[in-house]
Amino acid sequence: MSLWGAHAFSSVFGVKPLTALTAAARSVVSPDLMPAVPGPMPRAASRLPETDRNGAAAVYFCACINRMFGRDPAGPAGPSLPEAFVSLSRRAGKPLWIPPDVAGLCCSTPWRSKDYRQAHKYMAQAVADAMWRWSDGGALPIVVDAASCTLGLREDVATQLEGERKEQYESLKIIDSIAWCRDLLPNLAISRKLRRVAVHPTCSTTDLGLAGALKQIAGCLAEEVEVPVGTTCCGTAGDRGLLHPSWSFQRRGRFDWC
Repeated sequence: MSLWGAHAFSSVFGVKPLTALTAAARSVVSPDLMPAVPGPMPRAASRLPETDRNGAAAVYFCACINRMFGRDPAGPAGPSLPEAFVSLSRRAGKPLWIPPDVAGLCCSTPWRSKDYRQAHKYMAQAVADAMWRWSDGGALPIVVDAASCTLGLREDVATQLEGERKEQYESLKIIDSIAWCRDLLPNLAISRKLRRVAVHPTCSTTDLGLAGALKQIAGCLAEEVEVPVGTTCCGTAGDRGLLHPSWSFQRRGRFDWC
């Protein structure tokens, strides 16, 4: 069952029948192939915001996970991540452009992690060619809104490229959204601060050397910033949290779509 099919089923019949259905399927199909549904399905993402190529300060590559998953249905209503990111950048005087043909492209990390070698190479080459074209040959930087995807684009894609294509790709400037937002701060007026926030630097955030930048951003938005002890790996590891959710339950007491 695809993500979209599972979401449609859950919307009509609720999460409990879907949980039972996937549990039955997992008893027949390998648990390493059939995901579990241990909790409510995430809301589907809304349509990407309209942006303009003219005058853009950067290309915005919205990660596939943020193109699929929307806000927590139990949370307060508000703009989607892409909507907020586009609005914030525009307010700071650095408008973003989302390419109209971004659908179907990703950082290629999912294919590498599953050892689908041909698919990995195909996707790496496809996204490299698209980014070269979108950035007008490297004239514009490319901003990515998920640290794990930024890491894959920076460190993995080029390993699947050769010759001129590799040289072109390695000349591109790929920026994570954390670094981008940190650099927006001088151009933004913060009218109200939160009393206290907790931040969780992910594995990829740490690998990119951006844990300090994340805390810096939080420090501008809150009077007190806490990085809780033990905020290390979330245990999700791509789709591992869906295939083997018991570890996440044991470690955290609940299941998170992270």
